[in-house]
Parts: sequence; C-alpha cells; structure tokens
Amino acid sequence: MAPVTPRLSLGARLAVLFAAVVAVASSALGFYLYHSFAGQLEWRDDVQLLGKLRQLRQQLADAATPELLLTRPQYLRDTMSGESNALIEVRDTTGRALLTINPRREALPAPAPLAENEEPTPTALVRWRTRDGSPAAAVAGVARLGQPDGRPVIITVARAYPDREALLAAYRWRIGLAATAAALLAALLSTWVVWRALAPLRRLSREAGDITVNRLSTRLVDRDAPPEIARLIAALNTMLARLEDGFARLSQFAADLAHEFRTPVGNLLGQSQVMLARPRPEAEYQALLESNIEELERLARMIDNMLFLARADHAGQALDRQPLSIAAELTRQAEYFEGVAEERGLTLLAQGDGTLWADPALLRRALGNLVANAVRHATPGSTIRLAAAHDGNAWNLMVENDGAPLPEDVLARLFDRFYRADTARADSARSNGLGLAIVRSIMALHGGQAQVAQAGSRLRFTLTFPDAPGPAA
Repeated sequence: MAPVTPRLSLGARLAVLFAAVVAVASSALGFYLYHSFAGQLEWRDDVQLLGKLRQLRQQLADAATPELLLTRPQYLRDTMSGESNALIEVRDTTGRALLTINPRREALPAPAPLAENEEPTPTALVRWRTRDGSPAAAVAGVARLGQPDGRPVIITVARAYPDREALLAAYRWRIGLAATAAALLAALLSTWVVWRALAPLRRLSREAGDITVNRLSTRLVDRDAPPEIARLIAALNTMLARLEDGFARLSQFAADLAHEFRTPVGNLLGQSQVMLARPRPEAEYQALLESNIEELERLARMIDNMLFLARADHAGQALDRQPLSIAAELTRQAEYFEGVAEERGLTLLAQGDGTLWADPALLRRALGNLVANAVRHATPGSTIRLAAAHDGNAWNLMVENDGAPLPEDVLARLFDRFYRADTARADSARSNGLGLAIVRSIMALHGGQAQVAQAGSRLRFTLTFPDAPGPAA
C-alpha cells in the first residue's frame, strides 16, 4: 500500500497563502522603493558632478589661474577637488596633462568633451565601474585657461561612488529583512484570523458528526454562520431532508413488502398444512394445487413489478422511443378492456389524435394500468374517457372516470408503492398497490410526469410526454 501523504489543513493552507501574498507584496513594494531611492541618489550625484564641471570652468577662466597652476598646484588641486572620491584631469589641446587629481589611480574613460559654451547635461555622462567594482561617472568639457584670450583646455571630471553602493546594499538588506518579518507576522496573524473565521465550520463538523441513522431528523444550525457557510448548511439540511424522506420510504417499502409477501406465503403454508394433515380425495389435492398456482402467479406478478421499478429507479430500463399514433394507442386500450368494462356496465370512450414519441411497450403498460384502475373503481354505468390534448410543448394523455370522491391525503399518495385507498386491503387479491407506482416510473423514464386531479366525483389521471425525445429523468 502506498504511503498516505499528509495534507495541510484548510487553516494552514490559508495562513501559508496569506503569508506568501504578504511576502510578495512586501518584496514588490521594497523593489519599487529601492529602485526609486537608487534613482534619486544617482540623479543627485549626477547634478553634483555636472556642477563640478561648471565650477572648474569658472575657476580656470580666472586670470590668476594659469600662474597658480605653475606656482601653487597643490593649492589649486585642493580647491577644485573638495571631495576624496573626485577625479579631475586638465589637459591642453596637445594632450599634455596640466593637472591630475587621481589618488585612486583609476583609468578614466575618454568622454567626448562638451563645447566651451555648451551646458552640461546628464546625457553627456559616461558611466563605468572602478577596479573595486564601485559605480563611477565622468564628463568632459572645453574651458578657457584665463580670460579673455586664454588658451583652450579639456577638463575631465569624474567621481566614484563606493559610499552609494554601500548605502544601497544596506538598504537592500533592510528591505529583505522587513519583507521576511512582514511574512512571518502575516503568517501568525492569518493563523489566528483563519482559526476564528473557521469556527462555524468546526461547529458544523461536530454537529454533522453527531447525525446518525436514528437521528436523520436533526438539522444543522446556521447561527452566526457567514453567508458562504450558511448556504452550505442550507444545502446539507436539504440533503438530510431528502435522506430522511428516502429512508422513511425505504422502511415503509420494506414493511409493505413483508406484508404483501406474508399474505400469499401464509395462504400457501396454511392450505398445504391443512391438506396434508390427513389423507384427502384427489379432487381436493387438485383444488389445492390450483389455489397455490393462483397465489404463486400473484407472487410472480409482484416480483416482476418490483424488478421493473428497481430497474427504472436506476435508469436501467432502455427506451426505444418511436413516433406513435395517439388515436391508435387509445383505441387499442379501449378495445382491450371493453369486455371487462361491459361486465360492470361501463363505456370506454377514446378521443384525440396526434403523434408522440414514446416507448411503445412502456406507453401501453402505463395506459393499461390507468385504464385497469379506472375500470376497477369507476361507478357502474358510467363512462371512462380516454383523451389527448397538446399544450404547446408536450402531449397530455388523460384517463377519466366517475367514482367515490377521495380525500386529499389519499390523492397525494396514490402513486406511492403498495399504497391502496382501501385501507382494509380487501382488494389485495387483484391489486398489489404497484400499478400507479409503475406509471410514475415510466413517466420519469420518458422525462415526463404523471398527475392526478379530482373535480367532484370525476377523477382524472394525466400523463405528460415531451414533444421531442430527451434524456430520461
């Protein structure tokens, strides 16, 4: 057997997901702030470097500058540098170095020099990395050494930024630390929040666990439950109601089945035991066998009906839908039951015509059960009417008869299995209470429905067949 992989609880999953979301959001915010801060620092340094070029141009244009370059270069070097990481180089047009300030001995790039009157902008900067990996930038421009007729020189101003690199590295570390702390705090807080939020679900689990076969009438309580869980509770309560109803029907079916089987089996046993108590003439044995055959035939019919209902309930009954003439089917039923109806003084009247889609055998069985029921219970001398009507998208086949009015509670249960309006079951020899249940199952297979209605003493059964073939209900 493969090992069972442990699964995280819903609360743990939500906590992990929430912590992950916070970590991603914090990292994204830190990424944005970092690059924004780095851009601001770079812009500030660029402005200062360009300002240094302007400053050097002004200082070199001073009339005393040429003499200072020759007599006091160290003083001029300190004045123009001002910062330890500043790199300055002044050359004449022949390339001879007049002043070099490069304590780091870095190899300076050679940016294209700006014209004498051209204002320095960030686009003129050339960026590179120093030997130790620090970022650096340089700009070059033409200036006049002394005024007004000073000779032109080329100034190259550069600066390395190791301090900026260190500052950004520390800032990155703080951002990572803050994102991690935020994720951990989010995990703790989300665990507590999820645990509180899932309290109704834990209560629902406890209540559902207490429901047993003997407590199907128990319903789950949606007190203080959020709408999402309240809808789940409502669905579960609906399911419990269906289970309770189905279990009650199953229990009643088992009781009715036992009762129905007990009567013929009891008759068979009783008659056989009485007959075998002493020797009997051959005629009495023959009569006993004939009686037993009747009881066995009744049992066979009941078993056949029960098997049909079982197949219908599990969609095991295959349908062979065909276009059928309604007039022909109604006439067939009227002719089949004509002899039995005449014995009771009943008249069978078939009306209506059209074409419907149905399984011929099942349609005839459903109509036959309804007509047999009408013949059995109709008032002697009355008329049983078989009719058809179309309501726009379905055919309604109706069987009507006059009889004793039935109470509403009896009408509601006519299609139940083993149910008979005669509570004394005096007609149990001819009816086992499954005929109308079979009619309802046949209509369910056709995607239609069977209904009963009563107007005074007139009882009407209606079978509704959809126009076009469709899947079984």
